Amino acid sequence: MDDQMSPNDRSGDVDVGGSLGDRDRNGRTRGGRVNTSAWLIGALLVVVAVFAGLRFARVPAPPSPAPTRPAPTVPAPSPTPAPTTPAPTTTDLDRSITKVEDAVTRKDWSAATRELSVLRTAWEGLRGRITSQDTMKDTSMFEASLKKLEGNIREKNEAGAKDDIKELKTIAKKFKLAPTGGPTSG
Repeated sequence: MDDQMSPNDRSGDVDVGGSLGDRDRNGRTRGGRVNTSAWLIGALLVVVAVFAGLRFARVPAPPSPAPTRPAPTVPAPSPTPAPTTPAPTTTDLDRSITKVEDAVTRKDWSAATRELSVLRTAWEGLRGRITSQDTMKDTSMFEASLKKLEGNIREKNEAGAKDDIKELKTIAKKFKLAPTGGPTSG
């Protein structure tokens, strides 16, 4: 009978179950008792491994942007004054008359018309500042000659235009300019 008894029976232990691999060195089954210290050490190792893994697998957080502050209030730059064109002088008037004369001599009537427009603009800038012995008479004569020159250029009349230009030059020589208070008066 002893031969047919299981090792548990021989030792007097009661078999509480367990697998065949749950035997100690002496052949006894370990069933029923749980080795709590082994479980605690195993669980502790798992926890340490998880935290260690998390530490090495951690993705660094993106750097937080610097705190924003409202922009400092800076007064707007004062606008620089627009450059003004210098007031025309009698030299500008003479130069414009000469350009009209050159265009008429070349019989380039479209250029003569353009230069006459420049001459008229120069005249408009000068008219209020002109002084001479008889300012009213000289300015009205200049304007009348300018109007005749415009008609002769439109009609492409070279001789009449040259006579008008000669008269404009003669009248313009009498002109003097009242000071404007700027450095460009002449």
